[in-house]
Amino acid sequence: PGVRQAFEVVDRYQLVNSYGLFRRMTGVGGRPEVVIEGSNDAVTWTEIEFMYKPGNLSAPPPVVTPHQPRLDWQMWFAALGPHTQAPWFTSLMYRLLQGKRDVIELIQTDVSRYPFHQQPPAYLRAHRYRYWFTEPKADGSYPQRWWRRVYDEEFYPIVHLGNTFLDSMLNQYGLKDKSSPRRVSNTTVAQMVRWLRSQVRGVPAPLLIWTLMACSATFSLLQMLLNKTKRAQQTMPACNISEKASNHTDAVAGSCSDLREETCEQQTEEEEEDGAKSEEEVEKSDGDEDREEDRMEKEDIFDESF
Repeated sequence: PGVRQAFEVVDRYQLVNSYGLFRRMTGVGGRPEVVIEGSNDAVTWTEIEFMYKPGNLSAPPPVVTPHQPRLDWQMWFAALGPHTQAPWFTSLMYRLLQGKRDVIELIQTDVSRYPFHQQPPAYLRAHRYRYWFTEPKADGSYPQRWWRRVYDEEFYPIVHLGNTFLDSMLNQYGLKDKSSPRRVSNTTVAQMVRWLRSQVRGVPAPLLIWTLMACSATFSLLQMLLNKTKRAQQTMPACNISEKASNHTDAVAGSCSDLREETCEQQTEEEEEDGAKSEEEVEKSDGDEDREEDRMEKEDIFDESF
């Protein structure tokens, strides 16, 4: 009461919220479960085992996440009250007596595991049990069975096709063969969907969902890597252009350097040639001066002789 009063005080501020999917949870006094049984002679009965909900005492609880097995879940809701609160259960019994494959696959994806896959049962009935997990033995060992159960009561009486009770329930709920015929589409998309359903028929739903999630994650990863590669390829041309420009600059610089070296060599050669020419001219000038002196000496001698 104190917690409830505190919640009412702060409720308008939306600081906290009440917790719980249902007001009253089940399982404290045992988990109620409806077990359907079939027979061909109304004497020997065989339990119809579902894929996910408790039934077989030796079957461990399956891991189904992220799959939500709707029929198994609704069977638990049906077990919380009389069958009149779940009109769909009457339709389920009726379709199983008819041997509808689509309904059977809701119970067992692998139809071969359905005990009446070769021939529909002539009679059906349903009982309600209460299930508990088994506990370790006194010596610490674990029992071979996962579950223990106690019979509670009859949930649905024995029925067969043409049964008065079954027909009255079907008529009361408007379920007896009054479904409108479905229009079959022959478009390409519809045909593809039907083909895909035929290919995955028999595959457990959790495995199928995990496979699709793994494929989606792999595709996303590959797409991310591909986009990364494309971005890297787009940046490569700019780098190549810069590299080419740098190489061109280096080449131009190298050409200028070579040109400067050639110019220097030419200048050196020209200077050497000029130096050689100057020496030749000096030598020639000296020779001319010597000859002029000889001529003048000769003239002086000639004058003296006269």
